[in-house]
Amino acid sequence: MTGGLAIGAVASTATAQAVASPRIGLIGLGNRSRAHLSAFQELGNVEVIALSDVESDRMRAARSGPAAAAELYTDYRELIADKRVQAVVITAPNYLHAEMAIAALRAGKDVLLEKPIGITYEEAVRVAEAANESGRVLAIGMQRHFNPAYRKIIEAVRSGDIGKPYLFALNEYRGDWNPRTWGWTEPQTGKTTPWRHLRELAGSSLLEFSVHSYAFLYEMIGQPLSFCAATGGAMHWPERTTEDNISVVAEFGDVRLQHTYSGCAPGAKWQLTVTGSEGSLQYDFKEATIRLFGSEGRNLGLSSIEMRRGALEEDMYRDFFRAVGERSRPALHADFAIEASKLAYGAWISIDERRVVTAADFA
Repeated sequence: MTGGLAIGAVASTATAQAVASPRIGLIGLGNRSRAHLSAFQELGNVEVIALSDVESDRMRAARSGPAAAAELYTDYRELIADKRVQAVVITAPNYLHAEMAIAALRAGKDVLLEKPIGITYEEAVRVAEAANESGRVLAIGMQRHFNPAYRKIIEAVRSGDIGKPYLFALNEYRGDWNPRTWGWTEPQTGKTTPWRHLRELAGSSLLEFSVHSYAFLYEMIGQPLSFCAATGGAMHWPERTTEDNISVVAEFGDVRLQHTYSGCAPGAKWQLTVTGSEGSLQYDFKEATIRLFGSEGRNLGLSSIEMRRGALEEDMYRDFFRAVGERSRPALHADFAIEASKLAYGAWISIDERRVVTAADFA
């Protein structure tokens, strides 16, 4: 199930054409749900017939546009049981993803699940198995796959523009990750903490944040993870359990990778460098430049790409709706999400157990 890379199946299939939408039930109405609701509004002809959240005020606030006549459920299981709902969209916190997705798939619903597919590798596999057993369509919300800049870079690397790639080096720096996110209350103590600050709710910082970059890298590398080792911890915010500084080294077959993540480096530059047998490619989130040995640098022209806010989510839904209508595999299928997330799962194991993680850990 998860052994094949199926990179070709991940190629973007979204188009600007209108695609018929199933009737949607949306679970989880936090910050991320707004992008989904906005995409429904822009796409048109999307009917959100049910909403679910533990906070009634959020549901009432979301009851407009495509969701104007939606039924409101504080218990997500009631939304899944609603026979009018054909496809369930899950934008709840990470620790609920597997539980909700499996319940929806077993109820005969198609599912678009926000990343990550599971908070652990074992959870991810269970979600994929539930999709296979049910025969329903499952897509994972890794919408940056549809970014035209990413597609152009992936094509340049995979077509040999810098020769055979040897080393991928990613420096991923940012300021704090949404510290005002929804607060989870500990039943025993009554203490409220933003859910993204707790491992048991968010998973690792790599799984919550860097998994988008890992999917991007995985598409370029095109080989399975061989082994990885990582170090990191909650160094800047020791009261949290999610790491804020992490270093990872890994091998994917004959390709090497190094990744540095910091969530407490405001203003520091995000940068990817790919080194190959004929030269290098450098990408700074604005422009990508190829430099071959003995030649002048050549830009890929990414700075001229105009991308409207929300366009990636719209493309993601076009592809999902297409897959639902055709009963076919979406671009963001479970096997892709799992393979792209293995480095995050492996790095987490390496940090906790202070050991090298190999492909055998995912057997």
